[in-house]
Amino acid sequence: MVDTFSYILIVVSVLVFGYSLSQFIDSFGTLQKKIEHYRKSFFELDAPLDNLRVINAVQNILLMAAYVLIAYFAGFASWVLALMTAKFSMTCCVSDRFHCVILSKKKSLSKLFYGFHKADSLLNVLVCGFILLAFAL
Repeated sequence: MVDTFSYILIVVSVLVFGYSLSQFIDSFGTLQKKIEHYRKSFFELDAPLDNLRVINAVQNILLMAAYVLIAYFAGFASWVLALMTAKFSMTCCVSDRFHCVILSKKKSLSKLFYGFHKADSLLNVLVCGFILLAFAL
């Protein structure tokens, strides 16, 4: 039975799928340019930089919790919800590390972290693809 939460989950999954796919496709040079653009934008703000990191972490946790909660109300099994929570927790950690690289004036993106970023994006694509396939089948 498809209900309102299922429709919301489909729309959100398509959005996350597209965003994660765009992150996965980005090259190393493109990601470096984005870091410089974000860095310039952050340092133009008057807010303390530590507050920006906290806001990013809280925002990521709330979005992750909302996605898993919508999946719960859409009727997914608890083991799927646990896997989604673990995966999106890893995404929050990668996002926080990425945010630290942006806020650090001297650090640049390492090839190792670039690989983690790519793997995380690919796993997000696979999770959202699984959710969409679960509704299609």
